[in-house]
Amino acid sequence: MIVDAHLHIWRAIPNHPTPGMTIVSPASDVPVELLNAYMDEHQVERAVLVQPLYPGEDNSYIADSAAADAQRFAAVCVVDPRKQDAPERLEYWVRERGCKGMRLRPRVPGEAAGFGAPETDRLWEKARSLNVVVSVFASPEHLPTVARLAERYPEVAIAIDHMAYPDVAKGVDAPEFQNLLALARYPRVYIKVSGYYYYAREPYPYPDCWDYFRAVYNHFGAERLMWGSDFPHILLKTGYRRNLLLQERAFPFLDPEALDLIMGQNAVGLYWNKSDASSFLQ
Repeated sequence: MIVDAHLHIWRAIPNHPTPGMTIVSPASDVPVELLNAYMDEHQVERAVLVQPLYPGEDNSYIADSAAADAQRFAAVCVVDPRKQDAPERLEYWVRERGCKGMRLRPRVPGEAAGFGAPETDRLWEKARSLNVVVSVFASPEHLPTVARLAERYPEVAIAIDHMAYPDVAKGVDAPEFQNLLALARYPRVYIKVSGYYYYAREPYPYPDCWDYFRAVYNHFGAERLMWGSDFPHILLKTGYRRNLLLQERAFPFLDPEALDLIMGQNAVGLYWNKSDASSFLQ
């Protein structure tokens, strides 16, 4: 089974104030029907719909798309952790609209200051009680905070987007990347091996990122890595098919069982076959 664990869909926002803010503009329509076509063509069975940087906290489109085909899609919503009613907003999107995860975005200007702040404790408590996966859109400087949160909330599954954007110019021994590897001590931290083109200096198949993948594989094991396409942005970079085949082509040391875990089964376990949160309480 292949599961795309990180991608985005949205409805066009013609008058968006920063139309060039991402690789595919928010002024472009990226409907679920387009995603379905790519998934069918490439035999991708399931996908995790991650709320994009726009349209803010209105998670309706991804929530409705997932609710319409819950076996095929899971939705990851965004709530602003700086707002007083953030826990109640999260509960609404999970209980009323069916979302399976929440995304926090310290990489976004204005949101970093609230990441891990004491006033967000109630939001993390709510994530724990709802048993949702917390995706973290982080840079290397945010990883010590991730470690503190993983220590405090060991039962919450945390998924790090795009390997936290390592600085490949510094090498795998750089303290910043070592902070990512150190998260392996927390058994509920997962790494999305995705978005290579954001931090690679060499073109596909991104050979300057291979040592980084091997390092996270050695530390976390195949059991805690997940592939994601970053659709639709990948369409303007390498294309969906080449991205889908990257793990197999670039990393021949991965046996079929490891590939199966990374390319699908880990995401199924997190977003579809979820255990009750109480089983993880220490």
